[in-house]
Amino acid sequence: MHRSRLILQNAASKATASAKVAAIPAVPKISFDDKSSAQILSSRNPPLYKPLYHHLDPSLLKYREPGSFSYLLHHIKSSYSLFYSICTSQQTRDKFLHLTSRVLDTDDDGDENNNTGIINTYVLNQSDLGFMKMMTLFQDLSNPLFDEIKFDKETHVRQFLDGCSFALEQFHTVQADYLKKLEATLDNSSENEVEEATSTTKEKPFQYKFFDIAENDPESTESRLMNMLSPEGLDRIFFDTAMYSFVKNVNSQLVKSGDSAAAAAAAENDSHFAGLMSEVKVVHTCLLSARVEEIEAGSENEGRRKSEDSDPDAPLEDESLQPFAEMRDDRKSQIILQLEVLYDLEFLSQTEDADNNKSFKSVSVAKFETCLRDDPNGEEMQWRLCSWRPAKEFGHM
Repeated sequence: MHRSRLILQNAASKATASAKVAAIPAVPKISFDDKSSAQILSSRNPPLYKPLYHHLDPSLLKYREPGSFSYLLHHIKSSYSLFYSICTSQQTRDKFLHLTSRVLDTDDDGDENNNTGIINTYVLNQSDLGFMKMMTLFQDLSNPLFDEIKFDKETHVRQFLDGCSFALEQFHTVQADYLKKLEATLDNSSENEVEEATSTTKEKPFQYKFFDIAENDPESTESRLMNMLSPEGLDRIFFDTAMYSFVKNVNSQLVKSGDSAAAAAAAENDSHFAGLMSEVKVVHTCLLSARVEEIEAGSENEGRRKSEDSDPDAPLEDESLQPFAEMRDDRKSQIILQLEVLYDLEFLSQTEDADNNKSFKSVSVAKFETCLRDDPNGEEMQWRLCSWRPAKEFGHM
């Protein structure tokens, strides 16, 4: 994602240069670091957030893109394994019925509620892989790592599903506030640039110090985003920032060119891109996947093993037989849990004319993660948003 951000930065720079040649006041380009958010965070002292192993090396936890071969293979293997287990184990059949059943319960006011099970079969059967999606989710929730760390799947996952709607509403609200602030900052910087357009000084890129603002102002939108997002999510926010700067530069040229058709195209771009969300509401949520993985600090361990392997006289040693746990490499392994949630989002698209605000609905997928063991940021479970995207599995592109 941060590579795409740099590509947009270069494109915005060219757009700014073209605008200067044509004597058009352009929106200033934003300068970004050529590092990912995880690399920046790991180099800060004191750290705002300590990245996990897979943040610094994404190859340790590769994403299964919907529609990819790895995505399809994972669902086929999981479905076959569950089908065999259901045929041979009564315990598995009982557990499957328990997680997929709809329970009719009564709340504090005496009203009856249809409490959907953790696995919502009605929704999952409408996905691209149908029943395989449901069977794969059950297998994901049956991972032995959950038992190893004594993670109560039913209690913790239900608590997560109860709170993720509010968390997503808060995130999209803060995201809109952030883009509003960014737009105001760009406009102010643009005015200052126009005043100095006749000077011979070399143009300086606009430095948006996101992490410095987040550290110095706990009440800022930057600080709130830091508390909500993982480094992967921060990279997505910075990509949106680069896209915003790029579109503003292009539209500034189109509007000032004097061409009516170009100005109409610029207005259309602004209406699609700058229509920020307001009155955000998450209506329904459904658990899509539950991926738990044990990840080791590969670079450190591999480097030490390679140095030992290069010495032919080094004695052989079985790490599992070492007497003290703190001397073993597996002490440093982290157990990462990632949950994907399908959600219906309703919001108003803000325009300059409040009477013309339009209501929209979208179906999206959000990925949350937490570290269940050896989290460098503390022992308390911390859920962070990693990504948000259209629900490709359900035909929403």
